[in-house]
Amino acid sequence: MTAPALSLCQVTGAEDGVTTDLVNRILRYIGLPLGLAILVWLVLASDPAALFGVFPRIGWGFLAILAVRAATVVVDCGAWACLLPPRGRPSFALMLPLRWIAESINTTLPAAQIGGEVVRARLLQRRLDSPARGAASVAVDFSLSLLAQILFTLLGFVLLAQLSAAGWWPAAVAAISVPLFAVFSWEMLVRRRLLAALEAWSARIGQRRLAGILQRLGAALALLAESRAALAWSLSLHLTSWLGHAAEVWLTLWLMGAPTGPGEALILESLSLAARSAAFLIPSGWGAQEASLVALASVTGLSAETALALGLVKRAREFAVGLPGLAAWAVAEHRRAPRRAA
Repeated sequence: MTAPALSLCQVTGAEDGVTTDLVNRILRYIGLPLGLAILVWLVLASDPAALFGVFPRIGWGFLAILAVRAATVVVDCGAWACLLPPRGRPSFALMLPLRWIAESINTTLPAAQIGGEVVRARLLQRRLDSPARGAASVAVDFSLSLLAQILFTLLGFVLLAQLSAAGWWPAAVAAISVPLFAVFSWEMLVRRRLLAALEAWSARIGQRRLAGILQRLGAALALLAESRAALAWSLSLHLTSWLGHAAEVWLTLWLMGAPTGPGEALILESLSLAARSAAFLIPSGWGAQEASLVALASVTGLSAETALALGLVKRAREFAVGLPGLAAWAVAEHRRAPRRAA
């Protein structure tokens, strides 16, 4: 008995998927050395002894920096948890390590900046009686977090326009992106038109398993979208978390002996994060974050060396939070938790 022949769409789709994955992997392998080269050049162009001398100056204050970041992770986890219906929702104590693991993967591993979201969705699915609901909650949470970051970046551009002669066009571009992204998210996650089109296309090319997965994901998204209050609360928590990131920058600079105002700290954090997100092909934004901080130094009243030292402290904090998070991920992968009973 002969095996059923594959359709041309299936073969072409598989080849396109392999090609896209290969191209993305090659670009990331190129991006990482490029980003590291930029960072090394910035360090060598400055005074390395002065740059690394900020760490003894911060001393035990580094624990306070870690505490502020831990608080933002807790707030982000709250924004994620409120999207799941109370009935059948895992405990906050169970979801918090998953959120920590996701951030650790995104900030420390040389992979795409959404790799952590995929991992936390998979880990949560093991603990739910409806796995699709776990994936849907991560998709909605990620979109709301990105929307909050766009608002955070918009605020940074507005403050930048007031402090410098950069003009209002960056703020205008950010302002235009807010409704565009909001409409796209609404169509994708609430009205689910794009998801329905993908489901129909999958069924048409014979990918019935994928079509079934997309159908269950759409049903889970429909349940999450019913609570508009939960969506609004989650968005407000994510925005609070981004403001907490700016507070971390303010605290770091104060501990470094280069105090600045809250507005300047917000500019540094919001626009360096925007540069890091724009340079998504460079894993963890190596070099892009530090270059943007140096570029913003004069506007915020800092020297270039102080701004670069701030970038190095932020990297040290990422590893201090991320490396234990990766260890927690290894433990979670080997601990097969049973799904919750219905």
